[in-house]
Amino acid sequence: MKRFVLITVLVLLVGLPLGIASLPASLAKYAVARSPAVDAIRYGGSIWNGRATIIIRGGPTGELQWHLSQLRDDESTAPLNLQPTFDWSFTNTEIQLAGRIGLGQSAATLRTEGIINSAAIASVLNPFDIFLSGDFRLSPSLVRAPYNTRSLAQLDLADPLELTWSGGQVSYILANQFNQIALPGLQARLMNEQNLGATATISPISSPAQLLDLTLRTDGWVHIRLRRRFFDLMDQPWPSNQAADEIVMEIERQIL
Repeated sequence: MKRFVLITVLVLLVGLPLGIASLPASLAKYAVARSPAVDAIRYGGSIWNGRATIIIRGGPTGELQWHLSQLRDDESTAPLNLQPTFDWSFTNTEIQLAGRIGLGQSAATLRTEGIINSAAIASVLNPFDIFLSGDFRLSPSLVRAPYNTRSLAQLDLADPLELTWSGGQVSYILANQFNQIALPGLQARLMNEQNLGATATISPISSPAQLLDLTLRTDGWVHIRLRRRFFDLMDQPWPSNQAADEIVMEIERQIL
């Protein structure tokens, strides 16, 4: 009897960790299923060191890879300070993003940085008859996302997200006329407004003067406000004498 108990204990001590370590990556599909905007296929590896093809509905498809970097966090309030933290990357021909994600009791903490080619956001800009070239660079950012997140308004940004555009050729349609212009680099700062949505302000890299701002509301509509200096930059001078910082046009479109 004692021998049987000893063998059982040894099996548990050796077999249980091995079993946990070999859990398949496909188990992540249960977490993905909680998000209505994301699908995943072609899982590979283990739940701790795996990969999958991620399909963002209405957006890009890319290869997600992850690797467990630490199991505990001294700042975590979970039992034994457990907070699995994974290094991750999401890549395709147009997107190179990487960072770290910590899985807390009620929310995930996401760190991200990388480069996005303009072709990746063409489907977002096309409804506004805007077509551009160049690359976007996302500065290191920290976002806390509750597991029940259903809109951008529920995200907690440690600091405003900062995105810079390299500049380049822009094509657009205004007053039923096709136009092209080369623009300098621009920068956007994104922050949340409680119960309203996410608001981005856009200005030249060389100046804090705002060109426009846009708000993605919780109902899926985007509200854009254009200042007069935006039309000056686009070589489309505004016909009246408003100040450069004055809002002269507002546009609303539903994109989600």
